[in-house]
Amino acid sequence: MKGIFGVQIFNLDEVDSTNNFAAKLISDQLCQNGAVIMSDYQTLGKGQRGNHWISNKRENIMMSVVYQPDNMSVSEQITLTWGTSLAIVELLTEFGISAQVKWPNDIYVNRKKIAGVLIENQLMGQRVSFSIIGIGLNVNQLEFSLTNATSIALEKNKIQIIEEVRNTLLAKMNDLLFKDFIFLKQKYESLLFLKDYESEFEDEQGVFKGKIKGVTDEGLLIILKENILKNYGIKQLTFRTEP
Repeated sequence: MKGIFGVQIFNLDEVDSTNNFAAKLISDQLCQNGAVIMSDYQTLGKGQRGNHWISNKRENIMMSVVYQPDNMSVSEQITLTWGTSLAIVELLTEFGISAQVKWPNDIYVNRKKIAGVLIENQLMGQRVSFSIIGIGLNVNQLEFSLTNATSIALEKNKIQIIEEVRNTLLAKMNDLLFKDFIFLKQKYESLLFLKDYESEFEDEQGVFKGKIKGVTDEGLLIILKENILKNYGIKQLTFRTEP
């Protein structure tokens, strides 16, 4: 496999969280740059906003990728979210599945969630010393407790080989995560769910109707609210128009 991602792979039967395991490997200096931690099952898989990622055993991809950038500033760390999200979308495209990104880092297909990304960065001054890129991707799971979830197998009516899906995803990451800032930002914005559609949101002032217009260079969501462009962080906004 060309590129750094996937040069070393740890396969685990069960772990609390692949992100936690990756952090321990980094701390103990036991992994290479680009190492991948895969687990058949996570007891405490991490999701955005402190949520848990729920997944059946041996049916999906639950992995973390360790990345030590050469010289990435704190202001550039958002590109890791953009590049990883785009890699998942491009992977799905190869399966003939059209996907969008629900800001900031959930991947949706036909208004159902198929994947999520959680990135945890270790900083040294104004630089990113290590990044742990956590990915949950529904591959072969056919039944979900949540109604708004789907998988590659459900979309294509075919069970997939997990390792092949993983390797294709890592190849996409090896390509996209090294693209330039402007390319990643524009591509990410073009795939935003609800972009330019009047939708319902809620902020500290209450429920309102607005339109997603894009993201800032820092990754904040830009919404046109009452003819004024406003920027929102993840804890400042709730989607009322659900996928």
